[in-house]
Amino acid sequence: MKNDMYHNINEQRLSDTISWLRFPLIFFIILLHCYSVVKIEGISSNNFFNIIYLPALWLGETGVPGFFFISGILFYSSKKSYLQKLHSRIKTLLVPYLVWNALLLVIYLIAYSIGYPQDINGKNIEDYYLSDYLRLFWDRGSFDNGNFTPILCPLWYIRNLLIMSVLSPIFYYLVKYGREIFLFVVIGWWMTTYDNAFIPQTILFFCLGAYFPLMEKNALYCFSHYKKVLITLTIIFAIADIASHVFYPTPFNLQIHRFALLFNIPALFLLADYCSCRGLTNTLLPKAAFIVFCTHYPIAIVLRKTCILFFSNSSASFHAILYILCVLATTIVCLIIYKMLENYFPKVKSILSGNR
Repeated sequence: MKNDMYHNINEQRLSDTISWLRFPLIFFIILLHCYSVVKIEGISSNNFFNIIYLPALWLGETGVPGFFFISGILFYSSKKSYLQKLHSRIKTLLVPYLVWNALLLVIYLIAYSIGYPQDINGKNIEDYYLSDYLRLFWDRGSFDNGNFTPILCPLWYIRNLLIMSVLSPIFYYLVKYGREIFLFVVIGWWMTTYDNAFIPQTILFFCLGAYFPLMEKNALYCFSHYKKVLITLTIIFAIADIASHVFYPTPFNLQIHRFALLFNIPALFLLADYCSCRGLTNTLLPKAAFIVFCTHYPIAIVLRKTCILFFSNSSASFHAILYILCVLATTIVCLIIYKMLENYFPKVKSILSGNR
C-alpha cells in the first residue's frame, strides 16, 4: 500500500516537473533561433559565436530534444487506445500545425500582392503551382537530407511528432523488445549524422522518453536515484562542450556537443523537480508555451535582421548584447500576443493552441 501511494505521488511529481519545464524549453528554442536566423559576417563573427555559445547552442539545442523526450513519456504513459491518441492529436497538433502554416502563407501572399517579391527556399512565389503551395506545409520544396521544414520552420517538430504518433505501434515493439540495444543503435546513428540530424534526433529522444513508461519506470525517480552521477556527467560534458567549441576545437566537437545535450535533459528534470517542489512555479508560462513557440520565429527574424541592418559593423560584445535584448524582446512580445488572444479572442486562442 505504501509503495502504491509513493508511486502515485511520484507520478504527480513527474507531471508537475513536465509542466514546469514547458516554458524553459521554449525559451531555449528562442535562444537558439535568435542566433541561427541571421549570420554575422566579418571579423566579429567568431568572437560573437564564442561569447554566446553557452545560451545559443549548449542550452538552445536542448529545447527540441527535451520536448521529444517529454512527448515520448506522455504518449506511452497514456491509457488511451491508439486511435484515441491519434484523435486527440488531431486537435492538439494537426489543426494548429495547419492553421499556423496557413497564416504565414497568407502573410507571404499579402506581401506579394502589394508589390513585395516573395522568395521561399530559393523559388519565387509567382512561379508556384498548387503542388508547391501544398509542399509548403511539408518541406518547402526541399528534403534537405531529412532536415526539411514547413513554411513556418520550427513546426517541423510538430510534424515529426505527428509522424511518430502514427508510427508509435512500430516504436512500441522496437523499444519494448529492443530495449537498450535499440536505443544505443539510434544514439550511434544520431552521433554520426552531421548537420541538424532531424530524423535520428526525433526517433532517439521520442524513444528515450517512451522507454520509461514501457519499462514501467518513472523517469524522474530514475534520474533522482542517479542524481549525483547525472549532475557530474552534465557538468563534465558542459565544460567539454563549451571548451571544445570556444577554446580548443577537436575532431569530435559534434559528438561532445550531443553527449552534452543528452545529459542536459535529466539535469533539467532534476532542476524542474527541485523548483516545483518548492513552489517556484508560474501558472501563465506553461499555458503560454505553445503560442510562444508558434509565434517566436517571425518575430526573432525581424528583430535580428533589424539589428544586423543598423549595427552590422559593431563589436562582437555589442552584438552579444543585442542578441540578449532580442531574446528578451521576442519572449515578451510573444507573451503579450498570448495574453491578448486569451483576453480578447479566447476561441481563436483555443484553435491556435490546440485547446491548451
